[in-house]
Amino acid sequence: MNRITTMINNIAENVIDTYDIHTPIRNINDVVTVLGGYLNESADICNSDVMKQNDRFVIYIPSFYSVERKQFAVAQELGHLFLHMGYKISPKLWDKQRNMAYYESKSPLEEYQANDFADALLMPKDVYKKVLEQYTTGGKVQTAKIAEYFGVSVSTAYSRGKSLGLLA
Repeated sequence: MNRITTMINNIAENVIDTYDIHTPIRNINDVVTVLGGYLNESADICNSDVMKQNDRFVIYIPSFYSVERKQFAVAQELGHLFLHMGYKISPKLWDKQRNMAYYESKSPLEEYQANDFADALLMPKDVYKKVLEQYTTGGKVQTAKIAEYFGVSVSTAYSRGKSLGLLA
C-alpha cells in the first residue's frame, strides 16, 4: 500500500471506531444515519452522488442498483464526504461546501481515493485477513465466500485482497 492509501485506510478505520460501525455492514442505510445523513433512492437518477444539506448530507442512489452495488456506491460517496468534502474532519473545508451535488468536481484521482475508502470501510484490513484465512483451504481462496461475507461483489472482494497484498 502506498502512503495515501494507508492514510485513507486509517481514516476509514477511525470512522468505524468513532461511530461504532460493526463489520460486516449489513445495512448501509444504518451507517449513513449514524453518520448524520440520509439516503435518497430514486428511479429518476442514473448515478450515485453526495450533497451537503446544511450541516448534514444526503446520498442519492439509483433504486435499480443491486444490494452489492448499492453498498459499495454508498460507501464510495461516504469516501467523498470525508476525504474531499471535509465532513467531520475539516470544518474549514466542510464550510466551503455548497448545498449542491459533489459530482461536479470529482476527478479520476478522487474517484480512486473514494474507492479505497469504500473498500476499507466495507472490508477493514484486519477483518479481511481473518475472513480470507477462514475461506482459504489448501492454498485456494474462495473469493465468492469472502464477497458474500462482506456483502460486496466478487471483483470488489478480490481487488481489496490484492490492494492489501494478500492476493496475487
